[in-house]
Amino acid sequence: MRNILCIITFLFCINAFSQDKVTYTYNPKDSTLVIGGKGEIKYFDVNKFKDKCVKVEIKEGIEGIQFFSFSNFKFMKEIKFPNTLRSIGKHTFCYCASLDSVVIPPEVRLLIGSFNNCDNLKSIAFPDTIGIEMRCFNNCRSLKKLSFKYLSNFANYCNLENCVALESVEVSDSTSRYKTYDGILFTTGRVIIYPYAKKNKSCKFYDTIKEIAMLNNPYIEEIYVSDEIEKILLGSCKNLKLIKSENKVFYDKRNGDLKIDTLVIQEIKK
Repeated sequence: MRNILCIITFLFCINAFSQDKVTYTYNPKDSTLVIGGKGEIKYFDVNKFKDKCVKVEIKEGIEGIQFFSFSNFKFMKEIKFPNTLRSIGKHTFCYCASLDSVVIPPEVRLLIGSFNNCDNLKSIAFPDTIGIEMRCFNNCRSLKKLSFKYLSNFANYCNLENCVALESVEVSDSTSRYKTYDGILFTTGRVIIYPYAKKNKSCKFYDTIKEIAMLNNPYIEEIYVSDEIEKILLGSCKNLKLIKSENKVFYDKRNGDLKIDTLVIQEIKK
């Protein structure tokens, strides 16, 4: 037993001394938090500043940010990342109500639920390659446009739920398996995001599209699809009157009474 305790103590000491030191310096005069040193920012070290900071500057040398670290930093308007940053933890910046814009550094390759419920977030600059997962921008109600170069992964429509100002999504690298056309994000056979604030009254999808996510767009009235459509995820599109193909009607509200093909249409209740 004594030998086991000695081994545990030894391993703990090795771990403690091998960890890089991260420093936190808060200036009350301008409500700025400067984070320096090397290693990973920890939740319990930084979250105690959440009701004080307006600006956060992370210095070169920091390589990671632990999950939830900056959650509920409701007064933080600006954060500057270092180029050494490689990972941003799950839900790291959720409920940062004042955050206006973000530039993601080049070595970060994946965002997992990172910015959900950031009401004032208007602009995000992404690195050349990025993956998006787990409700990453849910309830970011000021986002108007998302522009990617190479999008390596985009889990599903849930990444952008209730982004009511979103007008378009763009992917510029033609080698990405995710494509965009007229602001609509799709991949092979699937429309992943039809933006909430896209103002077209009607839309026609290619015959190759088998699945569509159409959520809470208040402008769309008519949707035209192929006979081979397999699934339509439909939210509260309040002005939608018709979904049809050349030979079939899947949704018809033109005469007041709703007729719906429940084998194809999957309504999403909010």
